[in-house]
Amino acid sequence: MATKGEMVRALALLFDLNPNKVDAMTRAMARVGLRTPGGRGRAAADMTGEDIFHLTLALVMGLETKDAPEAVRKLSQMRLVRGFMILDDYIQWEADGHEGSMSKLFDALNRPPVAGLELHRAFGAFCGHWLEAGFRNSDDGFGPAVVSVVISSTGPHAVFSHESDKGSLTISFGAAANDLKTPEWERRTILSDQLFRRLSDIVHNGGS
Repeated sequence: MATKGEMVRALALLFDLNPNKVDAMTRAMARVGLRTPGGRGRAAADMTGEDIFHLTLALVMGLETKDAPEAVRKLSQMRLVRGFMILDDYIQWEADGHEGSMSKLFDALNRPPVAGLELHRAFGAFCGHWLEAGFRNSDDGFGPAVVSVVISSTGPHAVFSHESDKGSLTISFGAAANDLKTPEWERRTILSDQLFRRLSDIVHNGGS
């Protein structure tokens, strides 16, 4: 698992940023509980997938250090509100924000294509856990799975997508996408499968 220093260096290299800027950003995250306390030397703590996801959000969205903690906290705390899976062009199951329906979603997510993953209702925890576990077990179809996240400034809300030969999974966080009015203008941030895999590598190997 990556230490704080390894995370900073790897993300600075990945996004072509000054390491000092990235370090300042992650220290700002730590002050508000959005990053595991780092420590130094042999006492350096391992960073979690959620730590790396929080810092990545701040960097890819181009946030100022003073504004990033509150903006990232708002995104990270968005709640899971809707999910559905399609296989062979047919909806296999669908769940919305009602508690009974959400229980159905929780049950469904314990079957392929995401069997073995611990479901989290909060956006940051869900994506952070995917970085830690989502690509690790190729025997269950995680390895070749294609994932992406689209974050919209409207709401805000985010949509996590996972596609494999076991099905196409779509999960919405925040305000459900189908409940939002079409805005005249919105800003979207897209985290691609390639980026998710690179972040997962940083979680486990420090980016080396």
